[in-house]
This record gives sequence, structure tokens and C-alpha cells, in this order.
Amino acid sequence: MDDMAGERTGCRVRMSSEVRDWLATLLAEDRQVGRTVGEAVTVLLESGFGAPFVLPLESALRGQHPGIALDHCYQRQLRLLRGVRRSLADLATARKRLELRIGQEVTADARRRYEDLVAEEVRATLFLQRVQATVDAFRARKEVVKAGYTAALANRTLDEAFAAFDESYVSGRAADEVAPAHAAADEMLRAAAELERQLGADTQPEISELRLEASDLRLLFAVTPSDTAVLLVVGIGHDDWGQWYAEALQLAQAELELQDDDFTGYDLAAFLSEYFPGEEAAVRAGAARLIEPNRAG
Repeated sequence: MDDMAGERTGCRVRMSSEVRDWLATLLAEDRQVGRTVGEAVTVLLESGFGAPFVLPLESALRGQHPGIALDHCYQRQLRLLRGVRRSLADLATARKRLELRIGQEVTADARRRYEDLVAEEVRATLFLQRVQATVDAFRARKEVVKAGYTAALANRTLDEAFAAFDESYVSGRAADEVAPAHAAADEMLRAAAELERQLGADTQPEISELRLEASDLRLLFAVTPSDTAVLLVVGIGHDDWGQWYAEALQLAQAELELQDDDFTGYDLAAFLSEYFPGEEAAVRAGAARLIEPNRAG
């Protein structure tokens, strides 16, 4: 769909037809929550991507939900691994085509190019095997680290509950187990970043998060192209944000796989005109109030 015209602001947004329908339904069924979501989108439109309340999703997850950060990292590794497999398949196709040409006319140049392709295919095959082994090891290790972190959190919760019930209670554990479990996850993510650097850029844009503490809201988006935020998933007021992230990342992945013509683009004026006609000034004022606690912090 064509982008809607309007004034130039901090950035633009794009929404799939599914997200657009969701927002319209939300406004019809729960105007107050829908208004809050609209104010959050307005914050993004006015402030852009460099605002202090916008951060890369992995950074947002790393502190409070390291297990989900590891799962997210693993999915990214799988995408990169598929890219290595496609490159190897392209080399094999090129080598087979050259084999057919050599069968028709044998020249020194064709034979040399064929030998180069065979050698390159062998190197690529060995590289794929090493990467596959590394990704498999990451998958196995991340499950161990996630289990350790979950157990450490459970032990901490039990200790806090017993201590609240009995002031004389002393834990039998030598020290808090959460910090070392968290450190293990951080170390895995650092090692994964090095592997990803070797494999090259991900084909999908990085997911970022707009976090507004005043409304207990999370908005996931991807920047593509450089001045446009693709709105992916919005959550507000969840008791278990960890469970929300686990489900939201699957929805975000599905949104990123949609075709371009499934999306409609907006600037600030177009967005407010469609979803909040006659309330533009009030919504912008509400957006300003939303970010005050973030600025104060």
C-alpha cells in the first residue's frame, strides 16, 4: 500500500493490516487502553529511535529475562545458519552448471574455474559443519543455563518467603545463586555475538523496544528502512512480562515475514487523523505525559 502523506516528524511508522485492525478493534472495545497505545505510538513518531526509552530488545531482555534473551539469540543463529546453507547450495549449483559446460567443451580456463569451485565448496562445507556444531552446542548449553537460572530464582523466592515468615531463618545456601546464573547467560550471549560477527549481518532488522513505565507498556518494533518503525507487538499491564515476551517474539517474527504490500505507512499527522480524529492535541499531550517518568528516571 502507498504511504500516507503528512508532516515530517521524528520518524514514520508502518503497520500491517492485522495490527491496524487490532488497534481499531481495541479503540472500539476499550477506548482507554487503545488511547494509551495511540499515545505510545505518538511518542515513537515524535521522539524517533534515539530516545532514552528506546533500547535494543536483547538489551531489554538481558537484565530481567536472560533465558528469553538466549532463546531470541538462538533463533537469530538459526537464521544465519540457513544463510550459510543457501550459500553452499549456490556453490553446488554453480559447480554442476560448470560440469555440464566442461562436458561439452574442455578448456584449461573452464577446468581451472571448476577446480576453484570444487575447492570453495569443500571449504564452505567444512565451515557449515563447524557452524552447525557451534549452534547445536549453544542450544544444548542454553537449556542448561536457563534451567539453572530458573532454579536460582525459585530458591531466592523460597528464601525470601521463609525469611519473611521467620526472622531467624538462615538459608543453607552459601550465597545467592542468581548472580552466577545470570553471568553464565551473559557469557553465552557474548560468545554468540562473536559467532554472529563471523557469519555476517542478519537478514532481518533488529527488534527494538519502546518502554514506557508510566503506563507499564512495551512496544516492539523494527527499523526498516532507516527512518521508519515497523510496529510489531504491543503489551500493556502484564503480570508476567516473561511469558509475554516469549509469545510476543513469535508474533513479531510472523509480522516481519509479511510482504511489503501488507503494510500501510503513516507519519504523525496521518496516524492521528485516522485513529484519533479531532483528538490530535489531546493525544499528543497524553504522549508527553507518558514519557515524563522515563525522563525523570
